[in-house]
Amino acid sequence: MKKPTDTLLVPGDERFEAWRPNGSSGPAMERVDGPSRKAPGWIGLPARSLVSVPMRLEGLQGEHRESAALLELEAAGLADDELGVNAFEIRSCSVGDGEGRVDVVIQHGLLDEEVLGSAIDSHFVPSFAFKRFYPGEARIWREQGVLVLALPDAGGNIVHCQALSCRSLDSDTAAEIRCVMAGLELCGVAPKIQSLVIDSDSAAEDVIPVSFESGLELPVAIRPAEPPQVPEGLSRLIPESVLQARRERKQRNMIILGAVALVTLTVAMLGAFAGRLAWRERELLAEERRLDAMEPELASIREAQLGWDQLAGVMTPEEYPVELLHQLITLLPPEGIRLTRFELRPEGLVLDGEASSIGHGIQFRESLVSSPVFSSWGFERGFPQPTNLPDGRATFRAEGRGRVLDDESPTS
Repeated sequence: MKKPTDTLLVPGDERFEAWRPNGSSGPAMERVDGPSRKAPGWIGLPARSLVSVPMRLEGLQGEHRESAALLELEAAGLADDELGVNAFEIRSCSVGDGEGRVDVVIQHGLLDEEVLGSAIDSHFVPSFAFKRFYPGEARIWREQGVLVLALPDAGGNIVHCQALSCRSLDSDTAAEIRCVMAGLELCGVAPKIQSLVIDSDSAAEDVIPVSFESGLELPVAIRPAEPPQVPEGLSRLIPESVLQARRERKQRNMIILGAVALVTLTVAMLGAFAGRLAWRERELLAEERRLDAMEPELASIREAQLGWDQLAGVMTPEEYPVELLHQLITLLPPEGIRLTRFELRPEGLVLDGEASSIGHGIQFRESLVSSPVFSSWGFERGFPQPTNLPDGRATFRAEGRGRVLDDESPTS
């Protein structure tokens, strides 16, 4: 949405007119047209779309005064439960002509779509807020072909403003004005009016009709219309279509903010995860560099470990070949057994031999299997019963699966 400018969009004689402050020397305001009419900062609500109801609310302030004004409007049939806070406004008058006098302005008409199209952020005020009023001087001007009457009090504040039903200055218009002032007299809120001024863009050519002046019974003068002035204060009067557009925009903004927050949170989480991965990657690279630096030291440790593994057989008596052969010889009986083969392989120990009888072979098997020295070799599974020969002798073969010390060639 385009940001509001300092342009004033004010109801003119035939249509809305755009004005803006003149930065150069000359009049304070200048009339503009074209794109400058877009997104105005201030928009005047025409008198024909407003209802002015003067009241006297003595001794009431704040919410009490507003509640009392609403009760008066309901009694007059001008308010209901759907009258929103932006549909009416209480404008205080000066206390010079009577304390507690206010003017309640109700918005009831619709503005042109051309005006509301780009006015979502504009300030709305009654059209008379762009004019300067003087005490004792009633004012008439034209808005979009309609005559508008405004009655100020002793302080220059508007007591009553309305669009007249008559379109030209004649006796009927004078009678309507007298009726308006008489009604204010009956309500006790009428200001002291001494003259009436007609705003005109061509004062030299305008002529006051005699019927109008004589029927009004007030001095009447024509004065060149003054450029509009920037309103002194804000108003809470806002058209319903603008309020709806603002609510819809707020909802859209909330949805967009929610989506942006979700995306931001997701990006933050992904960023944190990516940062964590990058930190872990740096840690791994640092650890890899540390291990690479330790590689020479690790290689020397592996070589030392290999040397210790090769010496394990020498340092462990029960696995040393000479010790194994010695322990095996201690198991042989004094006679009846002859070993023909003692082979120490990487995968185990192989024994071949002859027994003078099958009984000697079985006895040697039992001694070997039950020996604590060879208990871990598993000879109970690799030593079958001896084989009996025709001449009474027996042969045997025993295979044990012990721990291999190195990968060197078998020892036999």
